[in-house]
Amino acid sequence: MLAAVAATEDVAALIYTEQLLKQAATAGFAVKKISLPATADEAEITAVLKRLSADADVAGIILQSPLPDGVERTRVVTGIVAEKDIDGITAASAARLSAGDLGEALLPATAAAVMELLGAHQIEVRGRRAVVVGRSAVVGRPVAQLLSLAGAQVEVVHSKTPDMGIATRNAQILVVAAGVRALVRGEHVSPGCVVVDVGIHVQGDQIVGDVDEASVRDAIGETGALSPVPGGVGPMTNAILVLQAAQAALRLAGA
Repeated sequence: MLAAVAATEDVAALIYTEQLLKQAATAGFAVKKISLPATADEAEITAVLKRLSADADVAGIILQSPLPDGVERTRVVTGIVAEKDIDGITAASAARLSAGDLGEALLPATAAAVMELLGAHQIEVRGRRAVVVGRSAVVGRPVAQLLSLAGAQVEVVHSKTPDMGIATRNAQILVVAAGVRALVRGEHVSPGCVVVDVGIHVQGDQIVGDVDEASVRDAIGETGALSPVPGGVGPMTNAILVLQAAQAALRLAGA
């Protein structure tokens, strides 16, 4: 079973969770969604994660972002045993990634999805200038680590970086994972840049990303590329989570 825990009223996050569970069910997993109030505290969330960790029927656990105000992710994820951490968010998973131990690691799924997307489109990473916009422990830092391990020259900036464009305009690969709608615009990129948009925001009846699509497409030109929102990283992340849940289930079964 794949279990997802959500303690949020964020519309985009809830849409994402439903899409993930639907994809997992299609792949043959039993799925379970545990909805907690957006006012849940650390003790409540940690207790649920510990129960799921102890449940022999559960192969993989996901803790959906964002978390309630005042809840520290690093503390609550201690309730997830490393063997079921299919989103790669525990300290043990982070340590394996930092050590470059990718063979047995359950990787941060969104970061892994970025790398898979680049690979699927045969985007050369080694030796190229890569800039990551965003420094979160969930996406920004892990994707920077994976790009570095793949041989890229990596720089990390964020929404508060003075004149962020100085760095982003030099990027050959730009990964935008800042959680700020339309943060990156045409003036932030150069022709030929490959832009991966990790953001997801609900805007009226549309879902948009961290990239202003129209201006960025114009700026990168026909020699550049931009991942779509919706689409792109989102479905690939779901696929990575389902794959890692399958890997976790096999390991727990001793296969």
